[in-house]
Amino acid sequence: MDVCVARCMERAKTSGRSDDTEEVIQARLRTYNEQSKPVVDMYAKFGKVREVDGSGDTIQVWNATRKAMLPQVSWIVGPKISGKTAIGLPLAQRTNAKLLNFDDFVKQNGLENSDDDTVVLALIQQLALEIAPRIFIKDFPKNQYQARFFIKNAVNPSRVFLLNCSKDVC
Repeated sequence: MDVCVARCMERAKTSGRSDDTEEVIQARLRTYNEQSKPVVDMYAKFGKVREVDGSGDTIQVWNATRKAMLPQVSWIVGPKISGKTAIGLPLAQRTNAKLLNFDDFVKQNGLENSDDDTVVLALIQQLALEIAPRIFIKDFPKNQYQARFFIKNAVNPSRVFLLNCSKDVC
């Protein structure tokens, strides 16, 4: 909270607001802790709260907020005919999620001949527009570079489902 007070006091130097005093700022923080925080705590019990550290500079806070807004992402990988779609579709339906086929995404967006950075950034941009709370991405990542690039620029996957099958089936 000291960071919040210091930040507001710094803002007070140029804001021209007569109510940017330390006493008023402390009162605002008390009101938040007494009235708003219990509501936040209630939503946290349902997994609806995403915490963002607001003590960094503007760019750091923006990047953390952007990441917090992305849906929960899981990857479904495995060899062809291992059942990724057969498992992914009912799993998505039962968990209020969306199944995104990475190969179809690449084709639909004309990214077949694009480098990994371009493809993964396009995927991240698509996820930022997504309204579903959870996304299962089938057949992603294709390689370690894509996985690392995604994690660095978006979020860690919540889960990675590896579907194996016997040599007799696959």
